[in-house]
Amino acid sequence: MKTIIIYKSYHHMNTEKVARAMAETMNATLVRVEDVKPGELEGYELVGFGSGIYGGKTHRDILKLVDEIDPMDKKVFIFSTSGIHGENYHDLLIEKLKFKGAEIMGEFNCPGEVRPLGLNLDLKGPLGWFMGKNKGHPNEMDLNNARIFAESIIKS
Repeated sequence: MKTIIIYKSYHHMNTEKVARAMAETMNATLVRVEDVKPGELEGYELVGFGSGIYGGKTHRDILKLVDEIDPMDKKVFIFSTSGIHGENYHDLLIEKLKFKGAEIMGEFNCPGEVRPLGLNLDLKGPLGWFMGKNKGHPNEMDLNNARIFAESIIKS
């Protein structure tokens, strides 16, 4: 199945690490969101959208791309990295993709390192937002879980 993974990652490149692990597993084309145009999705059967979570939601560049694409009868999957793991951050993106006619195949989220002041003391709770948290994430276990998720998408 011809697959493209589109992602937005900056700060610590957490989401890029996950995107690369998935792309290798799926033998997918990997593209940063700023390097893809809406019409370029035509030749793909499966599309992945990945983003760091900023302010509790998917990065605006991913949301903007989805707004600009034509209705599509494609299978898609969503993934993200976030400072707080376990929240449901994908609702807006899912709503937009369903509106475009996409079939959501699955979602994946793992922790991403947060270093707002350039250091990471790996603190829990609200202080972690100022002094750093999730040190070393995504780690190898997170990336392995991303690979397992990617394999499950291909098989389904």
